[in-house]
Amino acid sequence: GEHLKRSFLSIPDSSTAAIDPTLTPFDTTCIARAARHNLPDANTVNITRDIVAYCKTLTHQDLCICLISGGGSALLCDPLVPLQDMLTTIKLMTSRSATIQQLNTVRSRLCSVKAGGLARYISPAKILSLIVSDVIGDPVHFIASGPTVPSELSRDAVFTVLSELSLPLSQLPTSVQDLITSEIPDYSNQYPDVLNHIIASNKEALKIAANLVEEEGYEPIIVTDTLVGEAREVAQELINIVTFPDHDGKFKHISQDATQKIKSALSQTSARGKRGKCLILGGETTVTLNGNGLGGRCQELALAAAIQLGKRCSGKGVTFLATSTDGQDGPNDASGAFVTQHTAQEAADQGLDLQEFLLRNDSYTLFSELNGGANQLRSGLTGTNLMDVIFIFVE
Repeated sequence: GEHLKRSFLSIPDSSTAAIDPTLTPFDTTCIARAARHNLPDANTVNITRDIVAYCKTLTHQDLCICLISGGGSALLCDPLVPLQDMLTTIKLMTSRSATIQQLNTVRSRLCSVKAGGLARYISPAKILSLIVSDVIGDPVHFIASGPTVPSELSRDAVFTVLSELSLPLSQLPTSVQDLITSEIPDYSNQYPDVLNHIIASNKEALKIAANLVEEEGYEPIIVTDTLVGEAREVAQELINIVTFPDHDGKFKHISQDATQKIKSALSQTSARGKRGKCLILGGETTVTLNGNGLGGRCQELALAAAIQLGKRCSGKGVTFLATSTDGQDGPNDASGAFVTQHTAQEAADQGLDLQEFLLRNDSYTLFSELNGGANQLRSGLTGTNLMDVIFIFVE
């Protein structure tokens, strides 16, 4: 509007979305396409430094509106160490199945604009941040590494993460070692008036999914929006619960509450006129890389589910579908995949060893070949990251 003085957009380089010039005053807008591989790059650093430079000119009379979403850690970054050293550290952590919380704890120490750093640059202007959450539980200090969330950085927190990942300090680049062992400045008196507000999360995605499932004639049951754990193990546990709901026992990744919801739903007859039931789960699993294949969380979930369905399914019609809400499941063009109780046999008939593909984390290749790629999902980039959604159709 007429009150807008300046705006900056840092968007994924891979995004094909066009920016409507009627909605964006281009004469006051700086646009950068960055983070080509969902990691900060030179374009990220350049746009971030432009943003910081302008924010330093703001006064107490200004209002700064920040639109923040998942992926923001890669789109807003001004590292305190050489960029390549920061990327090396991130890759070492992700290869050890680091969670988003663990990643952002370390990234916040390595970057000047995370953990409330951007807010400090904006001060003394007021801040309104509208946030799309891609983190379980919607903790604003972890979403995009919390650029406008006043946070207390801690050396102990960083060392705790490294210990949890069994990642020795000596394996990190020297510049990173020096930074995380140094004293952290006290920023407690440098934060402005800021309001951080969640406008969308995985909960909303699950509700929309439930409505779509119901339109297709299934009875939807939202099980949980806090699903975490090693992808292959999560899939195995879910299939075990679904195929043998009378089995008593605790599971490593599926909570007792979620387990009970599934068992209760499957113990009841489907409502009249329904094709069956659909269990809907949301969250974000992890993949420990043991091989050199190509894949992603959702495709690995589906691959592990196919193997387990082949072992456990006793005539019950089950379809397992896992998809990312942002349309990108790992460094490839797939968003996810689906399998049924017949998939394991179909793979065997086509000379595809599911276990071998799983061992080398090669789910993308498997689903590209299986049934001519018919089981692989390719939605294209959606522009919104609300983590992942799993559908389990039981007929």
